Amino acid sequence: MANSMHILLRAVVAEYLEAIQGVRTENVVANHVSMSKRFLSYFSSHRPVRDLAKLGQADLLAFLDWLTHRRGRFTAHTYNMGVEFIKRLTRFCLARNWLEEDPAAEISYQEIKPRTPEVLTREEMARLIEGAGEDDLNRVLVGLLGEVGLKKQELVNLRFADLELDDPNPEIVVRYTGKLKRKTRRLALPEALAAALRRYTAYRQEEGTYGFLTPLVPITGRQVNNIIATLCRQAGVRRANPQMLRDSAAAHMLLAGRPPEEVGQQLGYTPRGYLLEFLPRFQVWMEPSP
Repeated sequence: MANSMHILLRAVVAEYLEAIQGVRTENVVANHVSMSKRFLSYFSSHRPVRDLAKLGQADLLAFLDWLTHRRGRFTAHTYNMGVEFIKRLTRFCLARNWLEEDPAAEISYQEIKPRTPEVLTREEMARLIEGAGEDDLNRVLVGLLGEVGLKKQELVNLRFADLELDDPNPEIVVRYTGKLKRKTRRLALPEALAAALRRYTAYRQEEGTYGFLTPLVPITGRQVNNIIATLCRQAGVRRANPQMLRDSAAAHMLLAGRPPEEVGQQLGYTPRGYLLEFLPRFQVWMEPSP
């Protein structure tokens, strides 16, 4: 085993972050990069641990306590993100024989009780769709978020190549990146939304801004938020954001009788996420088992 007494935490973290690039999803990488900065900040200024071999369970628990209480407010989600980071980091060190024992092995996640999401009613959603229908881009935004159930990041990552509008059953293809780059999700489009996408595509072609690999939505995520908020105000419905529209899509699918497993797959939940997040959050809209 390498002499871990002389392996600096900063070097370990740098190697770990390099190793997960292109292996983990973009969101996981971003979360771990952010958490690594807090981790190194804590051990450089609050606790005199520089070498990997000196890192013990007590040190890791102290870091988690600082992470979640430093502003006087406990956040279980932040705590669990910290636990996820240190567990992956120490397993990475074990795999390289830099550690003989895992100091994070007995550290547990905090139990989080998912909250039932706030969603727009069917009537509110209908008014929002009607108001958005005056502009095809707005109609596309509302439809892909509030009817199909895309994440905002999935929406802004779409390309015109991901549209399949000429088939009898129009679809959109959601493509993944990083570790899941070979995975896709094919989602059926409501006919009214498919028609708006056809008109929008024709407009972009006439405008000269169409390209097979050109972004479907030429705006940022922040601009998507602002457009949705404006459309809600104009339609006279509660202020919503992209996540609320996505949750509304899931609730309305369930109310329409779609099987929960099918809805979870449509929204892109992993098997673990389906059990631990989707089912508890959307239970109120599911038909009771016979």
